[in-house]
Amino acid sequence: MPIARKLYYWLWGRYGFRAVFLGLALAQSLYVTAKLGLPDILHKGAKSCSELAAEMSVNELCLLQLLRLLTKLGFVSVDKNDNYQLTPLGLRLCSDTPNSLRGTVLSTGSLLYPAWGNLLHSIQTGNAAFDRSFGMSMYEYLTQNSEANSSFNLWMKETTKEWIVPVLKTYDFSKVRNLVDVGGGSGFQTAMILQKHPQLQAILFDREEVVSEANQEMSSASVASRCQVRCGDFFDSVPPGGDLYLISRVLLNWDDERALQILNNCRYAMTNSAKLLIMDFILPNKGVSLGQLLSSINLLVLGGKTMRTESEYYQLLEKAGFQSPKLIKTKGMIDYIEAVLV
Repeated sequence: MPIARKLYYWLWGRYGFRAVFLGLALAQSLYVTAKLGLPDILHKGAKSCSELAAEMSVNELCLLQLLRLLTKLGFVSVDKNDNYQLTPLGLRLCSDTPNSLRGTVLSTGSLLYPAWGNLLHSIQTGNAAFDRSFGMSMYEYLTQNSEANSSFNLWMKETTKEWIVPVLKTYDFSKVRNLVDVGGGSGFQTAMILQKHPQLQAILFDREEVVSEANQEMSSASVASRCQVRCGDFFDSVPPGGDLYLISRVLLNWDDERALQILNNCRYAMTNSAKLLIMDFILPNKGVSLGQLLSSINLLVLGGKTMRTESEYYQLLEKAGFQSPKLIKTKGMIDYIEAVLV
């Protein structure tokens, strides 16, 4: 069960409706825990509160309150000698453990938390609360703040592991020879696809500052020889040569005009036999779930956009010159839409 859901059930079972408000306090508590590097310190071995306070240069009495909270939540345990140690749940806050969520926790505390504090601004104006909180757009802020950008990229990698990798097997890549990942970020997703499908060659395409770690990602996955990393702006052009163009969690960040520009550039780059594959949060035309609604509002807070429905994606594709869109449902949060050129 995902860590957030565990906390939600625990809080709701104990506090009922008040759990909604306690969630704010818990988000910041986990952020501070990760920011201080507490999990990484305890990963090396059990320590007392005083030892931890000295190593992290924090107030011992205040740290004790945080440790007691983390014990209640199940992230740490304490032995008879009052030494604290990590639990399996706590390992997920470390920087170098499998299934770590440290990037998610850091980004939630440093980016989402301040932005959600201005949700009222988004509801009143339709504009991003992030811009109100930070004085600039999220991507401008990430460009200027390397630490925040590093945490954000790690967050995207973690969500790719959790949301994207499990559903990759639901699409048939067996006939694909040349993949172009448009806006593919640091390349973790591309690397996972190449590992699973040895017949594939790939082009990873994104802005220069975004793909700066891509070559290392490809080397770590032993697929560097099959991936070209290209820098550019998908609003200007998209590399030709693919028989499948993948746009994963990109279009949701842009309004219809800008999304249409990306789709048009893909169309210009594609041959008549190539296919387009959109992998994204796709709202159903009816019956939106609680999780989908919260994700859509989160997108509004960060970028001033809301998530599109299946019909809205189809309308965009038709305007861009695509036809025969086909929704491929998965059991996760992410679905596919496949389309071909008119």
